[in-house]
Amino acid sequence: MATLRPGRIDRRTNNPNYTRKEYVRTIPHIKITHFDMGSNESFPYEVSLLVKNDVQIRHNALEAARVAANRYIEKKRGSHGYHLKIRVYPFQILRENPMATGHKADRYGNGMRLSFGRPISRAARVKKGQKVMSLYVPEKLLREAKEALRRAAMKIPLGTSIEINKL
Repeated sequence: MATLRPGRIDRRTNNPNYTRKEYVRTIPHIKITHFDMGSNESFPYEVSLLVKNDVQIRHNALEAARVAANRYIEKKRGSHGYHLKIRVYPFQILRENPMATGHKADRYGNGMRLSFGRPISRAARVKKGQKVMSLYVPEKLLREAKEALRRAAMKIPLGTSIEINKL
């Protein structure tokens, strides 16, 4: 199986959204397994992870951030003392035109002919200041919620910030 490309290749948003889905034959499945976790009861505080720049976040980075935050907060509180919500969805389809390299690559490679590319991944387009994920907690769990989102922020490209709101 081919290796995963570095995330820095796909994080820029200087190109417009790709909306012509009729040319895309297959769309990769989303790796995010749950968008809502924990208890559904209401909590007095919302701790959110915001991005500082316009960025594309790939679905495997979102899943890694979700797992990191959920694992930490679940160890501290159990599965019923919080609610974690992923607020973005990876609609953008990322494509790659694989180039032939090596001995006599010019004989069998296509170069830029038919260079549309194959779908390889999906990404969420996030604007500056948009919330990526939110954690709803009671007041006594605010410190652990900030630490959980700090660990999730390590999985997300470019800069992030943490915001606390009283509901």
